[in-house]
Amino acid sequence: MRIIEYRIDRHITCYDFNTIQHLLKVDRSKLQRDLKRISGSEYVKYKNQHLYSEVVLFRLMEEQLVKRLDKIQCE
Repeated sequence: MRIIEYRIDRHITCYDFNTIQHLLKVDRSKLQRDLKRISGSEYVKYKNQHLYSEVVLFRLMEEQLVKRLDKIQCE
């Protein structure tokens, strides 16, 4: 799968839901819950898609990394 990014502005890059799901390798429902939980996860609606900023993607990546490291550490 290709990573699809959208340039909203010169400095703002956004990603669609499916790209984020593919990058993080999480279930659709889990990703939806995480996006609702994160504060500041506003989205831009473009061509019937919800686009999330790069900051949201990095915050989700950070959380997944911490969870997986904790899981490894507990074993």
